[in-house]
Amino acid sequence: MKLSIRMKIFLPVMFLLIAFPVAAWFVFSYALDGHMNYNAKRDLGQMVKTVEELADEYSNLDVPDETNAPDAGKSLLSALRNAAQTESGESKMLVIGNNYRVLYPKNYDDQPEMTQMYSEFLTRMTGNDPAFESGEITEETIGDTKYMLYFLDVGQNRPGHVQNVLLYCPIHDTSVILNEVSRLVLMIMGAMAGVSIVLFWFVAGSISTPVSRLCEAARGIGEKKFKKVETGTNVKELYELENEINQMQDNLLKADEAERVFFQNASHELRTPLMSISGYAQGIQRGVFEDVSQAAGVILDESSRLTEVVDGILTLTRMDQMRYQVVPVELGIREYIEDQIERLEGLAYQKKIKLEFLPGDEHKIISDAMLLGRAFSNVTSNCIRYAKEMVWISVEENGEQLKITIRDDGPGILEDDLPHLFDRFYKGKNGNHGLGLSIAKRSMEYMGGDIAAKDSPEGAIFTIILPQDCRSFAVEEWTEV
Repeated sequence: MKLSIRMKIFLPVMFLLIAFPVAAWFVFSYALDGHMNYNAKRDLGQMVKTVEELADEYSNLDVPDETNAPDAGKSLLSALRNAAQTESGESKMLVIGNNYRVLYPKNYDDQPEMTQMYSEFLTRMTGNDPAFESGEITEETIGDTKYMLYFLDVGQNRPGHVQNVLLYCPIHDTSVILNEVSRLVLMIMGAMAGVSIVLFWFVAGSISTPVSRLCEAARGIGEKKFKKVETGTNVKELYELENEINQMQDNLLKADEAERVFFQNASHELRTPLMSISGYAQGIQRGVFEDVSQAAGVILDESSRLTEVVDGILTLTRMDQMRYQVVPVELGIREYIEDQIERLEGLAYQKKIKLEFLPGDEHKIISDAMLLGRAFSNVTSNCIRYAKEMVWISVEENGEQLKITIRDDGPGILEDDLPHLFDRFYKGKNGNHGLGLSIAKRSMEYMGGDIAAKDSPEGAIFTIILPQDCRSFAVEEWTEV
């Protein structure tokens, strides 16, 4: 079963709010019991040590009747009495003589606890119940109370009046304390749980509600419904996600608009030569033209133009979809540009433009010859179209990049045209198809480079920024030519 973010956060918190007090109560109860047992055993242990030392000390004394001893202050009974009166803690002592008569304390029958302990002693010593084990500290339950007990039989080891010593220390019943503590803890934890439940419900909602709105925005993007989403969240990650989604929507909206304009312009660029071809073909078919060679020439020109537009569209589409594979080869830039200039000499001759190459130092680069040639020829042919007499081409190294500058002595670039110079199908005055410069820029960007244009009083200046090594953008191994 799938849970919402709110329930995913809320349920574990509820579990902790319930489980923590219960676990704390169990831990506290066990710890309290252990603490009480430890304290009782510690108190009794101190008394036991004193009694054992006294028993050893008086074991060899020949005192036939300690109650009538010449020096009663030096008898075992007197020493035990003094120890019982001076020792701190909650441990109690019963000193028992012959015939199970209580020698100390004399007023034991005024204390219900001692009376019960003496009765238990008589029952075990005279009856069939197991007697106390001499010399061992044990935990016994007598009546409704737990005790730490110590029993010492001294009658077999000495001839005196004292026969048995019974030490005991009550273990306090923790149930009353636990009941009070439990009631107090439950009240406190109940109040905290109530506040925490409300708090975490709203905290979980502050996360789940923005996520729901972001999911709704994502569905809208899938349906091409681009609407800015505002969640009002103060969670950093969700705020960043909101900004990224809004930025993505802006980019998709721009891309969608650019695609719409692209297809409108493409259809226009394709329709114009197709209409010319169709019109001249119909004229030839119906015998309208006396000189069909002229009509055929127009058809060939328009077919060539149509081919250029289609090739440009296909090239841009392949690069937009990242389907064009960069093929890096090692090139000597001076020789390569000289070869490209030779291919453009015919166009320059027709326009009566002189191409001047300022090669500078020789440079070796690793680049895609096809993309570089397309970018260079498109930019240079554009300069030839607008130049008056000269086009200059120069190469210089710029750090890890190579800068190819192409400038003409034409009228320059109009201020209104400059921001849209590399837009697809944007044609300035005397423009051709509106694809040449956009293909050139996209080709350079595809290899990690760029193209920039600026106007100057002497004419237009184009700068091709080319990485000296484009292998990081290639799939296949590069080759040397």
